[in-house]
Amino acid sequence: MPLFDIFRKKPAAPPAAPPQAPKPSGVPVDACTEDWRIRGRVAVEGRLLDALNRRDPLGIMTPEWAPIDGSAGFEPVPGLRTIDPFDLLIVFAHPETMPARTPEESAARRRSKETFEVLVDLAPFQVAGTVHLYPGLDTSSLLEHSTDLFVAFTGAIATIGGGQRVGPEEPTTILVNRSYLTHVEQVDEVTMRAILAAPPNPPRPVGAAPGLAAPAPAEPVPAEPAAAGGGAPGGPAGEAG
Repeated sequence: MPLFDIFRKKPAAPPAAPPQAPKPSGVPVDACTEDWRIRGRVAVEGRLLDALNRRDPLGIMTPEWAPIDGSAGFEPVPGLRTIDPFDLLIVFAHPETMPARTPEESAARRRSKETFEVLVDLAPFQVAGTVHLYPGLDTSSLLEHSTDLFVAFTGAIATIGGGQRVGPEEPTTILVNRSYLTHVEQVDEVTMRAILAAPPNPPRPVGAAPGLAAPAPAEPVPAEPAAAGGGAPGGPAGEAG
């Protein structure tokens, strides 16, 4: 090596890439019981819809919950280890829980089913969205006994009393527990667009509880007539000084 190479400045080594955080295990779950909204991650393979329809308890990691009316924020629930699909009324499907399909595959599946715009009740929730049923079935079949515990509503929203939105503000896929359904109503596309266009959380009058209708105004109390002699209303007559 020539002597002058010893004094030549060496090129700086490239900076080391920062270590990447390990990918969390499981897939996200965001579901509601009658009183609580529960979030966390569940260890399932394949579609979450299929896992729920197997009806087996699902192990949940890093769970947190909050009241469904939004009256308090989410808090950790370290004692919660599993969730029972029978206890869940609605589940908001995360993109990670949806199967990967090409546009052609999705179009083929849509052609194999009939679509209906539907509004359903499963107290305390109301869900509006599109349901996809096999030919020969109508929306009343959702109230019938089925091997599938959950059915998927696409482009859907969920609300509680007073129209308060629960879950994502934008329409999404919602998995609905059929065993809780009490009413199913098919609506037209115009009605469905109006439902989906409603504000996510309509303003509440001061003092009204979240998700509840505003209290009825109090009946006016008629004023008592003034006493004779100019006394104060309701006082003995002739006491005016």
